[in-house]
Amino acid sequence: RSIFNVKKSNVEKSKKMEKEEKLFRETFMYDKEIKVISTATAQCSVPSKRRVDLSVTAGEQLDVIDVTKGNAVICRSSEGRYGYVLVEHLNFR
Repeated sequence: RSIFNVKKSNVEKSKKMEKEEKLFRETFMYDKEIKVISTATAQCSVPSKRRVDLSVTAGEQLDVIDVTKGNAVICRSSEGRYGYVLVEHLNFR
């Protein structure tokens, strides 16, 4: 029985990730391939101020997807959410 529960939760997580990616592509008009160019750790907790910002928690691991012209990067959280995070809030070690 527990094997079926694991498979079900993986399917649900996969569907949620697909939904988040679709929302990201629509919101950001992002048509490039999504590639992880780096990983970073959030130095502090930061709530999102705009819909396109990503809320982060101190110590959270993030995938850096793209670099912008300003001082922000586009990141993906472990839950599959996407958004801008200021470089000053990230540790790239």
